[in-house]
Amino acid sequence: MRHHSTQIPENSKLSWMLLPTKKNADTVQSTTDVLIKAGYIHQSQSGIYTLMPLAQRVVTKITQIITEEMERVGGQRMSMPSLLGPEAWKKTGRLESTGSELFTLTDRKGAQHILAPTHEEEVTSIVKSMVRSYRQYPLRLFQVTRKFRDETRPRAGLLRAREFIMKDMYSFDIDQQSAISTFHAVEQAYRACFDRLGVPYVVAEADSGNIGGELSKEFHFVSAAGEDTVLTCKCGYAANEERARGRGASGADMYEMEGSEQRVVVPAMRRPNMLKIKQAWPDCGELTLERRKSGEEVASLGQMIALDKVCADGDYLVDAAVDGLAVEGIDNFSNVEVGDWHTAQSGDACCKCSTGTLESQTAIEVGHIFYLGDKYSKALDLLVQHDGKRQPVQMGCYGIGVSRVLQAAAECSSSSRGLRWPVSIAPYLATLVPLENNMEHATSVFATLSNICVNGARVFANNVIVDDRSYLSPGFKLHDAQLLGIPITVVLGQKFKQSGHVEVQLRVPRLEIATCVAGVDVTGDGYEYKAFVHVDQLAEFLVCALEGQF
Repeated sequence: MRHHSTQIPENSKLSWMLLPTKKNADTVQSTTDVLIKAGYIHQSQSGIYTLMPLAQRVVTKITQIITEEMERVGGQRMSMPSLLGPEAWKKTGRLESTGSELFTLTDRKGAQHILAPTHEEEVTSIVKSMVRSYRQYPLRLFQVTRKFRDETRPRAGLLRAREFIMKDMYSFDIDQQSAISTFHAVEQAYRACFDRLGVPYVVAEADSGNIGGELSKEFHFVSAAGEDTVLTCKCGYAANEERARGRGASGADMYEMEGSEQRVVVPAMRRPNMLKIKQAWPDCGELTLERRKSGEEVASLGQMIALDKVCADGDYLVDAAVDGLAVEGIDNFSNVEVGDWHTAQSGDACCKCSTGTLESQTAIEVGHIFYLGDKYSKALDLLVQHDGKRQPVQMGCYGIGVSRVLQAAAECSSSSRGLRWPVSIAPYLATLVPLENNMEHATSVFATLSNICVNGARVFANNVIVDDRSYLSPGFKLHDAQLLGIPITVVLGQKFKQSGHVEVQLRVPRLEIATCVAGVDVTGDGYEYKAFVHVDQLAEFLVCALEGQF
């Protein structure tokens, strides 16, 4: 029978929690394996996971940070249905273009429905039905909800799942200038979000993909587990591999499009970017590298040329003349489409500063913001009358993968020893582990921890968990404390009985502390720090050791 304590709440005891940790000693484990082993997630089926109580607390904290920053920039939280009709999707063309990734179902009356992967069509329809005047703009509407995508090959746990939690915000403005201002304001709100989440991130120029739009940026956590490649320069330039521009060796290559008279000219020894080319010419076939011709020869063919921006630079073309692409030949073309047609690579010169070199980093995309323009408002006839004109409302959309952030944060800081959560999103700030029959003293230490104030706020309140599982050995409890990745572990062991000293273990990503804090000696290896602290000094020690973390 469970003992009902009025001093330590039941929901602050591990004995009351569904926490199926495992003490197997696998030498090679993915972060997904560690999350399962630590009892954070449970795989229900391929690409579908249950968030266990600890993971739900992480998601709640991530959501709270996001909500605060979205509301600070004028966002209004709402909740739209996951089950949508297909009519608006047909009008925007996405019912067909999204293809097999879209979950569809038919109800008992034969009506078709969609399990929403995103809500541009739905929110646009809502605003159209409810807004009557330009005076009701701007609008910034957001939600945190479950989304669905029929992944061909679900993988990497929550990073590529078929059901996931996402925050999506949609903005509505009366003109382009206002919409772009909104885009930049929300970008700053996103930076504030990711600063608070406590994981290093990169903001990269990006392609808009199937969402559409003219201005797009991605937010990435740098991690070997990522599927994206980001090219960065020390000057601050960063772009997704699909969008990045760089300069390689002088010269240019010309490619022929299969089944078309179209030619693509890109910097020498660089691959054409098929994603960008397909967006401009959807019917484009395979590309074949041609024999390099002189400018005059190409001009005489009379074919349209897709000329890369890098090659369109006058100085570059002078250098390229030795490879037969002369400036006078290019000038003879009457039908030249200049754009970003090549795929940059690590080692290219930076196109922004011209002195730096692009470096390649593998990363996990956790956020994406788009200026959509009138892509959806025009298709769904969302118009506004202003300054004597009736025109489509200008839109933007802004997403953060909430469940994706959970796993990505774990990917960036976990190891074979276990997880390590940033302080801001850890399920609990501290775990109290009473050993040596010290459970009767746990209540007072629990109270000490719970009442710690930082900048006037009781940040530890409802943020301390006690391992009161009497049926486990001390070794298993300490193993779990490390595996769970809770930033602070306070152990009541033999020294507590003898002198009132507790062992404090700190596992916080990127934490660097001195060898002496508040008069207490600290040892550590950069991953974990340990100290024996008298219980009367515990609050002072933790506030000093974790300065800047709250």
